[in-house]
Amino acid sequence: MASSSRSLTFLLSSLVLAACASKKPPPRRAGEEFISTIEVEGNTTIKDNTLVKGTALHRRQHRGLGPDPYLLQVDADRIRGDYLRKGYLGVDVRPRFERKGEATKVIYTVDEGKRATTRVVITGLPKDVPASAIREVLPIVDGAPFDYAVYEKAKPFLITVVKDAGYARAKLESEVLADRANGEAIVSLAYDPGPKCRFGKIEITGVDGALADAVRGRLAFATGDQYSTTAITTSQRQLYGFQRFSTVQVQPDDGVSDVVDVKVAVSEAARREVKLGGGFGIDPTAYEIRGRAGYSIAGFPTDLDTLTLEFRPAYAYARDRSGWEPRIRALSRVERQDIFWTYSKGLVEAGYNYLAIEAYTSLGPRAALGFSTPIIASHFGQRVQLRLGWGIEQLRFKNISPLIDPALQMELGLDHRQRVGTYQQALTVDLRDNPMNTKRGLFAEMRVAEGTPYAGSEYDYIQVIPELRGFLPLGGTVLAARARAGTFIGDVPVTERFFSGGASNHRGFGERDLSPSVSGEVMGSETTVPYGGETLFETGIEARIPLTTWRKMGVGTVVFLDGGDVVEERRDLDFANLHWAAGLGLRLLTVVGPIRADLGYRLNRFGPTEPAPGSRFAFHFSIGEAF
Repeated sequence: MASSSRSLTFLLSSLVLAACASKKPPPRRAGEEFISTIEVEGNTTIKDNTLVKGTALHRRQHRGLGPDPYLLQVDADRIRGDYLRKGYLGVDVRPRFERKGEATKVIYTVDEGKRATTRVVITGLPKDVPASAIREVLPIVDGAPFDYAVYEKAKPFLITVVKDAGYARAKLESEVLADRANGEAIVSLAYDPGPKCRFGKIEITGVDGALADAVRGRLAFATGDQYSTTAITTSQRQLYGFQRFSTVQVQPDDGVSDVVDVKVAVSEAARREVKLGGGFGIDPTAYEIRGRAGYSIAGFPTDLDTLTLEFRPAYAYARDRSGWEPRIRALSRVERQDIFWTYSKGLVEAGYNYLAIEAYTSLGPRAALGFSTPIIASHFGQRVQLRLGWGIEQLRFKNISPLIDPALQMELGLDHRQRVGTYQQALTVDLRDNPMNTKRGLFAEMRVAEGTPYAGSEYDYIQVIPELRGFLPLGGTVLAARARAGTFIGDVPVTERFFSGGASNHRGFGERDLSPSVSGEVMGSETTVPYGGETLFETGIEARIPLTTWRKMGVGTVVFLDGGDVVEERRDLDFANLHWAAGLGLRLLTVVGPIRADLGYRLNRFGPTEPAPGSRFAFHFSIGEAF
């Protein structure tokens, strides 16, 4: 083992030395000229490193090569171009060599001059497109310092404004003219709008039958509608969102008439998908080894259906040392797209759960039906969703904690099998700019579930869960806030009780730790077992602050304040005496969402009669924002 460790150390050391050696210039022969330094004089606006980094002589310096008079002038022109793009129309760059023996110093003397101001001249716009619409997408105002990079970034949108107004054949000649006498950079935008256009024939290729109908239903335009590039891009986005196509092209013709035919070409993605995964996790109850296997077939049993089979086995070792136990979730699901109309979805689901929490293990079969649809008939309408459903499960209980005495077992319903059937409704309004990395907007949801004998339930109750989130940008920082509540009217099934605490709830507590609980000694150690409450309230506010980037991924920090409580009965909830915790977090913004680490510190209510007594700190590591 020691020999293997030394070999590994030697190998790593050799790789590091080789990497360092590869960065050194090749050896020079005696008497050969070399570039010792590259300096810039007179510059105040652009830093030395920015100007020097892209020069050809800088690359020759790192390769150990000598100076080149031709490249000296080429690099001077490049530096001059950097200044011209910033609006310094009168800039002068004078290069020279200074030799001392074999060493050559390269010097660029810059006379920046005065930065030009901007003047925008717009001609040829049709009467129904105001110049103000163009200026809204060109963030350069008359009299402001000119910046070519800003102009270049806005160029693609300058023609889009006119095409969006129906002028599909519009053309734009744009250029920047230098008026050195007046110190102005004139942005000239000359439009030739052509005729006002409408959509013509729509041809769909790559699919037929029900899939072709689904494609047509997702187009944001129809024959006879006024032409719009926004309708084209929206259609393409919605077709990709259908998640059945690997490529999507929505291509208007490039003719000259006032009728624009469109060809929609799609290619089906692979119909069969296998997912395998696994991992290791730690929660308040156990150390857990997890597996995951999934298989899905798109287009089965009909073209618009997707069949999914999922199996999530786990093997857990209880942290109270009571032993090993399995945890299983098996699920089969058929989802139907466009079941009644475009964007409406139907769901049939059946499965089996074997789940353990601190108080008990529940196991049994379940089944569900679901339906969802947008309720506003426009491309914006998918942000307002209605979901309806029915679910039923048959449960029995085992491994009940010894701290849950017979009286409490009877009160919670753990002393017998349960059948819980519910009707569910949810209305969601999602006005966020980006659900994964939200900068601004609102999210609101109201969920209601009715347990009733008509749904097959032995319990009779109504469960209500409203939630509201808001996001506001303040410079680079995003201020985010949320509030969520929940309560029961009537019976309270034990598996539907509320818990709080954890990475996505109250960060001052571990997972499920904020809850009515019982405490006592189990196998020689003091243990607290939460079993859930009838009423919940959570609130939180946080500032998401960007710091830097690492390997093209954003790195940020979060300062948060979370409050909340879970109580046995609704009348016990005291908004003036919630559990509060403050904390800090780190974020790494990846393509799969933020990877985050949060540390919460409880500010009040941590005595022996409170949830998680004596615990002041809670650490959380997870993927995705808290809300």
